[in-house]
Amino acid sequence: MARRIKSKKRKHMGNRTYGGGNTKNRRGKGNKGGKGNAGFHKHKWLRTIKRGEHKKRKYGFRSVAGQFSTITLEQISAIIASGKCEKEGNAFKLVLKDTKVVATGALSAAAVILASGFSEGAVKKIEATGGKAVLFEVKSPKRIKSAAKAKAKADAKSAKKA
Repeated sequence: MARRIKSKKRKHMGNRTYGGGNTKNRRGKGNKGGKGNAGFHKHKWLRTIKRGEHKKRKYGFRSVAGQFSTITLEQISAIIASGKCEKEGNAFKLVLKDTKVVATGALSAAAVILASGFSEGAVKKIEATGGKAVLFEVKSPKRIKSAAKAKAKADAKSAKKA
């Protein structure tokens, strides 16, 4: 089949720059004002405002060590209902390594849950259904160490009162 669109090559023949403008404009990323987002707070500011990139920028650093994924009591109830956890005696046993249990929702059945962390509300709701909340021994994350110290202090205070 014949081409209907002619190439521009013929038109540019004999021309030194072949439609690229000044020869200096062909050199690297310097002509573009930098590579990627370089200069987006300086000479590319109008483009930055137009795209809204100045609002997406985040500042500072954030520690990744000691952060756990979270799971809700509602999600645990769904796991129990689906039959993915084993039953020991009259309670289900669930092992959640590197996970913190949060009190959102309600627990459907008694469960013994081993996890790296629990919120206070989650512990109350788990024990209300006849289950247990057991903490893993975790060495590295600082937050868990401080939480364990706080729990030990609270236990000591309750022992003094009794």
